[in-house]
Amino acid sequence: MKIGEVSGVSFKGSIIDSHMHWGHWNRNGNPQDYIFLNNDNLDTFIKSPLNVKVQDKVQQDNVEKILISNLDCFVNGGVKDEMSGNQEILQVCNSNPKYFALASCQPSKTEGNAVSINRLIQENPKKFVGLKLHPRNFNLSADAHEYKSYFKLAERYKLPCLVHCDINLNVPENQNVDMVSAPATIHKIAKKFPDVPIIMAHMGAGDEKSHQNAIDELLKSIDENDSKLYVDISWVDWGHDGLSSTNKPSIVKLITELEKRNATDRILFGTDAPLGCFGESLTGNLSAKEAYEKTVGDLKTVIKNNFGAKADELIEKIFYKNADELFFKKSWAVPNNVIKNQTSVTKAIGLGVAALALLTGVSWGIKKIRKSQHDSRK
Repeated sequence: MKIGEVSGVSFKGSIIDSHMHWGHWNRNGNPQDYIFLNNDNLDTFIKSPLNVKVQDKVQQDNVEKILISNLDCFVNGGVKDEMSGNQEILQVCNSNPKYFALASCQPSKTEGNAVSINRLIQENPKKFVGLKLHPRNFNLSADAHEYKSYFKLAERYKLPCLVHCDINLNVPENQNVDMVSAPATIHKIAKKFPDVPIIMAHMGAGDEKSHQNAIDELLKSIDENDSKLYVDISWVDWGHDGLSSTNKPSIVKLITELEKRNATDRILFGTDAPLGCFGESLTGNLSAKEAYEKTVGDLKTVIKNNFGAKADELIEKIFYKNADELFFKKSWAVPNNVIKNQTSVTKAIGLGVAALALLTGVSWGIKKIRKSQHDSRK
């Protein structure tokens, strides 16, 4: 929605980034090479409006909320345990009203005992908006029994789960596809917890073939109505230069198929910032914020170019409304029997009103007839 214009720059909608991080990270496994990504990195994207180029116009967007988890719970198998790592992320979130915590889970280290996460949620009501799981970093298949107690907690407390998702389908014929974090593996566990929204982070990651694999599982879950699967589109259709690409065939396919099913609420905007070009390893001459602005602008331009009159509504849903509903408003968390009861009550009230109107009309008609007969006898 257009709010106004200042110096030729139009102010547009808000953004919720559903996949961001805080903490230490490295890619080569050497503890000496840790990079500390902190509040300063995150504030880069939220302390001032983004200057976003959409088609040929520049607009200013605001990142209103970011969902963050603690990388220290995941890097090198977890250098901090669930309790200390999540207590730390709560303190970080308390420092800025735009920060919201995802509880980092370590099912392999706890052998499937979610007591620490349960305690943290109970002692900090409404402070965690979801759970974060990373099968790849712990080399524990996403459908392993160690995850069950965590998904049960998510079910009990009505919390969505963001699960790292990747699959490399381009492997030699003599090698099996690694299914640890594969879309099919995540779908398998999602079917066991159909009331828990589970987000496949990075939509399969990797290349277009991998993204298509995630799309197929997502569509299957919708068509068979067997689970609440979602995708975030961080690193989807990325350029070989390490920056967002202006060509996004996988995202266009995703939106097109979800539109057919009236299910475009299943897409979430996320970046994985400040990893990669958003702060960990800058690419080219762009700053972390400029790389973020390019990411937003490229995606909005692709949607505008491909979806015509529906583009603005799609942009609003993908960048803000879908995450707002999933993590904050949570109408999905209302039990079906409550919805049915509310519907029944509404119908009953409607029928009652209709019946009352009918009786009132009949009564009025009878009175009119009697008056007419009385008048004719005079």
